[in-house]
Amino acid sequence: MRLVWAFDPFDSNRKLQQQAVALVKALVAARDRVEAVYVASPREISLATAFDVPFHSRFSGHPKHLVAQGLARLGLKQVRATVLTEDNVSVTSAARALAQHAERTKAGLTLVASRARTGVSRLFLGSFAETLVHVSKTDLLVFHEGTRIWKRSPERLLYAHDLSRSDDRGFERALAHAKRWKAALHVVHVPDPAYGIRFDDQDSWVDSYRKQVQKKLDAIDARLHQAGVEGSVVIDAQWAPVSELILARAKRTRADLVVVCAKSGPLAGAMGGSVTRQILRASGTPVLVIKTG
Repeated sequence: MRLVWAFDPFDSNRKLQQQAVALVKALVAARDRVEAVYVASPREISLATAFDVPFHSRFSGHPKHLVAQGLARLGLKQVRATVLTEDNVSVTSAARALAQHAERTKAGLTLVASRARTGVSRLFLGSFAETLVHVSKTDLLVFHEGTRIWKRSPERLLYAHDLSRSDDRGFERALAHAKRWKAALHVVHVPDPAYGIRFDDQDSWVDSYRKQVQKKLDAIDARLHQAGVEGSVVIDAQWAPVSELILARAKRTRADLVVVCAKSGPLAGAMGGSVTRQILRASGTPVLVIKTG
């Protein structure tokens, strides 16, 4: 696997740095490749005002040296340092440059913090990290300062499945990750509110809907067994926000990683509604965002 790490050499948040290092060490095997990538642009005041550095290297050689220094301080000298130069100062341009690089180099995963600086904001969720979720075609692992980081590869994954075709593809990717990490994969589905409502004179479509849901969940359970992956498949029809139900299930299964599926492209702002966004902000564990195109 090739892992691209959205790296900021100007990051002063030591806790986030330690969390990122812990994730890299937990997920990366000896045969894997890790690349720390920084998108340099005039948006970074420290670069734009580095008048003691020749202009021709101010947004290339100089920041690459800073990235290498930062990796060395973290004890990760073996990680490759890469700098992408972007003239545009917008967050979207920087996120798109990183996403295109990850796609071009066929990265299997992009690691990004929801905040990578203190003081002046740089990678707050809602700007860089959230934009990257929108534009990336590569799966992402997102974490924030309150995220609980494990010391070894994850042992239990929770996948939120909406039973759509795109989520079926996402499930297969989650299954591949579970096999790679030798982890259990638990699946939760939050149905339409009509699923849990029962009236004597209820329309027959509701009963048909329940049967369709159960049929799909049985197929998912069979796929788990076929793949030889431990886990469970449950439905949670409680009346509560979907993101809260998913995160509550993650706690009950003691999941090390919450896995959600999100789309790329012009309509990706919806990200499956606001559910993915809420999970990214509130999850106590890292969130693996599967991109299915």
